[in-house]
Amino acid sequence: MEAITLTYFNFTGRAELARLILAYAGANYTDERLTGEQFRELKSKLPNGQLPVLNYNGTIMAQSMTISRFLANKYNLAGRTNLEKAQADEIVDTIEDLFNSGVFPTMFGEEEEKKKKIATAIEKTEEGFKKLEARLDSRGGQFFAGNNLTWADLEIFFFIDFFNKKVLKGESDCASKFPLLKDLNLRVANQPNIKKWMEKSQ
Repeated sequence: MEAITLTYFNFTGRAELARLILAYAGANYTDERLTGEQFRELKSKLPNGQLPVLNYNGTIMAQSMTISRFLANKYNLAGRTNLEKAQADEIVDTIEDLFNSGVFPTMFGEEEEKKKKIATAIEKTEEGFKKLEARLDSRGGQFFAGNNLTWADLEIFFFIDFFNKKVLKGESDCASKFPLLKDLNLRVANQPNIKKWMEKSQ
């Protein structure tokens, strides 16, 4: 019998894309969430001393993107052909750049410093979204890779949700100026298993 455990902290972050993939797939897995103290006790035993990790049938896997890519392939969300897989990977990498260069830095620093970082994050996100909107349009406007939902579409959904809640504090929508991205985001949000997951995660 297949055994899957995804281990991370009890908040939205580096493991959330993997959680969304598992939710969409309706997978049976253990969503293990550690406290800071539990992590410190476990840290020396982890491959890179970091979370998340995935335990798949007794094999431990580290690195959030490696975990997500593995799960995307397992649940047929990586793309149907090598070209589609590359197209999906391209979008995921682009969005990860936006997370790392703009979004995650806003989580740290003094209040005034955070305000400057938020302004930078908004600017970088708008610039990135212009390119992503054009990319989506060039591929038919429905999905980022082929004519099916992939982990790239789940990644943009995660980014928009995270940005709106954590950076904009629910006061506006970072996708409001980008109709194709907004439509894609809505269609992902209305997927039954994703809707159920988001309701559970609130």
